[in-house]
Amino acid sequence: MTRKSLIRGAAILAAAGLANRFLGAVARIALPTLIGDEGVGLYQMAYPVYGVFLVVSTAGIPVAVSKLVAEQTARSNPSGILKILKVATAILVLTGTFFSAALAVGAGPIATYVARDARAALAIEAVSPAVLILSITSAFRGYFQGLQNMGPSALSQVTEQIVRVSAMIGLAWLLLPRGVEFSAAGANLGAVLGGAAGFLVLLVTYFRLQHVPGSWKVTWPQIRATVAQRGAVSRDPENYMSSTLALTRRIFDLSLPVVLAAAIMPLMQFLDIAIVPMRLAAAGFAPDEITRLFGRLTGMAQPLMYFPTLVTAAVAASAVPAISEALARGDRGTLSGRAQEAIRLGFLFALPSAVGLFIFAREFSLMLRWPAEVQVPLRALAFGTVFLALQQISSGILQGLGAVTVPVRNLAKGAVAKLVVSFVLTGMPAYGIRGAALGTVAAFAVAGLLNMATLVRMLGLSLDVLSTVVKPALGVAVMALAARATYGGVHRATGSNTLGSLAAIGVAIAVYGLVLLLSGVVGRHELEVFPGGGRVTRILEKLRLLRH
Repeated sequence: MTRKSLIRGAAILAAAGLANRFLGAVARIALPTLIGDEGVGLYQMAYPVYGVFLVVSTAGIPVAVSKLVAEQTARSNPSGILKILKVATAILVLTGTFFSAALAVGAGPIATYVARDARAALAIEAVSPAVLILSITSAFRGYFQGLQNMGPSALSQVTEQIVRVSAMIGLAWLLLPRGVEFSAAGANLGAVLGGAAGFLVLLVTYFRLQHVPGSWKVTWPQIRATVAQRGAVSRDPENYMSSTLALTRRIFDLSLPVVLAAAIMPLMQFLDIAIVPMRLAAAGFAPDEITRLFGRLTGMAQPLMYFPTLVTAAVAASAVPAISEALARGDRGTLSGRAQEAIRLGFLFALPSAVGLFIFAREFSLMLRWPAEVQVPLRALAFGTVFLALQQISSGILQGLGAVTVPVRNLAKGAVAKLVVSFVLTGMPAYGIRGAALGTVAAFAVAGLLNMATLVRMLGLSLDVLSTVVKPALGVAVMALAARATYGGVHRATGSNTLGSLAAIGVAIAVYGLVLLLSGVVGRHELEVFPGGGRVTRILEKLRLLRH
């Protein structure tokens, strides 16, 4: 995998994520209009429960599959690739069947005693088959990502979301005459149909690639030839391919820490619920004000901080197989280069996002029809975007290196930092809700910086400070000045905050991109990976905007 492939993989996954966010927004607008607050309530009672069962069922196995397939790819071992896919699929069929059945059987008690509305049972039963379908799907997504072919995974995700949203709205409308509980169940059934469509895309792609010359064919004739040539199933020095049991153990060794890390994020959200209202009350805020402040932090400001993860999560996912492949080849130079490239990509996107959230906190809040006071926690959270990107990408690199427990330990330390900072600062009237926001920033700062310290020790990692920090920071400074000037001009001319904000965003993207081009931070290698990138490169070279 070349440097281009890392960027291409991240770009493909990020584009799929953006499309899915847009489709999800359509569903969030259409569904309440169609089935009302009560119907959405029943739908939402089922969906989080389904999400928990799905996370437990997949148990981080797709990340393990991605890493192990990348290792066997580096060793030119198609039999090992197929064996990993077969064993992972078998595991996920078992776990998916068990948790799908458990969700269906437990729908009544969950609805009655957890959701406190027995009508939600039908919606929970409707969504339960999706656990099995998406568990199996995740094995194939990990397989393709391990081959560093992100296209099938991205196409599968977009197809799944298109079918899910279409079926959700269509079935909710068709079943509405039978009652709101049936309509909510129909909406949840969309997840089953969407999952089936996404899996079908992956399955068709898998079998089609068997007939493409030069692709990774994992057919039985090739496996027999490989075994005959080598006299063994695998050349893997770690010997985890020697038996199905050993491979299963290796998959769980890699996947379980990923599940633990995923469990820490809900724990951090629970800390907000447990600490923030209590400490705001200690600071002298009235109960109704506490509720408003908590909503501004968790329901408005935090989602904006998390939005850039659309790109950084894609970079992290692309980094796992890239790092694993270089590690399997024993190529330390390539290993270090890919790690640096992943971190640079994350920083190039996260820094302008953080500055934009900080300087336009009030304007963005008003544009989204939120209270202007949302700017208070949003400004405090803004630079947490950079640390969140660092934590995500460094975790992906460490997972690729096989150090899967390190991100878990460091994120747990970050949760402790959040607890301390939130408890102390939120109870001070001078900080209030800003203290809770700074606690979240502290969590990702601690986790991200500790991850980086580990990478420095493991790889002797040293970043190109000029291209990674200095030039992008200069670009962000120029971007901020141009965006503020644009906002002021458009707002004075039109009196519209929304038009001013949108114009400022457009100018900011253009100016920042131009500075990166002129300074050489972004060049031919980055641009050519995108569709039509070669043509764009030639145009920019004619305009002398692209440095060699």
